[in-house]
Amino acid sequence: MSVPASPYWEQTAGPPPARRVPLGGDLAVDVAVIGGGYTGLAAALRLSAAHGAEVALLEANTVGWGASGRNSGFALVSVGKLGLEERIRRWGLEAARRSLRLGLEAVETVRALVRHEAIDCEQQPDGWLVVAHRAGMVDELRARVRTCRDTLGHAGVEFLDAEAMDAGGYLRGPAAHAGILFRTGFGLHPLKLARGLAAAAARRGVRVFEGTPVLAWQRGPGGHRLATPGGTLRAKRVVMATNGYTPEGLHPFFRGRLLPAASNIVVTRALSEGEWAATGMLGTRVYSDSRNLVYYWRRMPDGRLLFGGRAGVRDSDASLRARRRALEEAIARKWPHLRGVGSEHFWHGNVCLSRDLMPHVNTVPDDPSVAYAMAYLGSGVALATHGGGLAADMVMGAAVARDTPVTGAGLARFPLPFLRRVYLAGAYLAYGLKDRGS
Repeated sequence: MSVPASPYWEQTAGPPPARRVPLGGDLAVDVAVIGGGYTGLAAALRLSAAHGAEVALLEANTVGWGASGRNSGFALVSVGKLGLEERIRRWGLEAARRSLRLGLEAVETVRALVRHEAIDCEQQPDGWLVVAHRAGMVDELRARVRTCRDTLGHAGVEFLDAEAMDAGGYLRGPAAHAGILFRTGFGLHPLKLARGLAAAAARRGVRVFEGTPVLAWQRGPGGHRLATPGGTLRAKRVVMATNGYTPEGLHPFFRGRLLPAASNIVVTRALSEGEWAATGMLGTRVYSDSRNLVYYWRRMPDGRLLFGGRAGVRDSDASLRARRRALEEAIARKWPHLRGVGSEHFWHGNVCLSRDLMPHVNTVPDDPSVAYAMAYLGSGVALATHGGGLAADMVMGAAVARDTPVTGAGLARFPLPFLRRVYLAGAYLAYGLKDRGS
């Protein structure tokens, strides 16, 4: 499939780089990387630059075609969907603290790569606001801040009531009841980041092959044999970096362990300064709300509003039209003065869920020559980039801390995995009802 990653990002990313040729003939390398998004590109860069490995990256479409070119461009301190108190209860205090530090490290990994590789990806000033979408969530957000600051030791958060959000130029409107301001986290142009990482990897000698899906994977005494339409890649080690676009039957370990889910984004016309003033958003911070089926949004550098949300089990034309209308209606509910503004761009793509609602970076049981990083649950800009480096270290046998479930536990299989779409539909219904509750 060669359709664009997203119409808006493609149109604003500048001239596309020269297409990289598909793999042709047979090739042998130290490490094969499957997937040309943030995970795979960061893994390939680390493998070559830090480990001196000979690396080939295989991308079925084009660099950034999947979630890395379809997302909202939020580099966040976000690791999974388990609440902070639940992490403490399940894992213990130190592992919960470490999970928060992992999120901070992930954001700094992106920041460092952008700086070191001189990637022009329109990095915005720091600031991420999680907004209470209804009055009943205000006390819960206060509690989250206390847990974050007092229990987990992260001082870079602040509770803002509705008045403080309005006065500070953060947000106003009927759904702006309170918020948590994370001082670390920023917006960027996601496709420019992916292309910049690809260019950096190529400068280190990584061979990137586009239009090269892996059709079959065999493991033998000499290593791994990856069959593609135009040739065969042999490698001693493999990094699997396909996230929500992972082929179900390519490798037996990944069967039944991942659940792709749709996320949808609209981008409006450029709003006037008066329209922006009425939203209360006077800067380019990034936002999400407290729903289970989260809405997320940002003011773009060109004055447009980007707005997204989770929904959809089927991708029929009628379903896609309904999802677009639902996002436009959500904008109108948050800011009534924007009713009728519509959208000039709409696209969708897969985020990736795991059974335990946490990301995972690990090696395949009984085969440390295969590493993977995936299941970012819709917040993968920072964690996928960081996780790709961790997967590279793991597959090369370097020491990686295993002190959280992210790196200490592998992907669990879903029970009755053929019912995963049913689980997803049920979760949409249950979470939607909960989000509307008092």
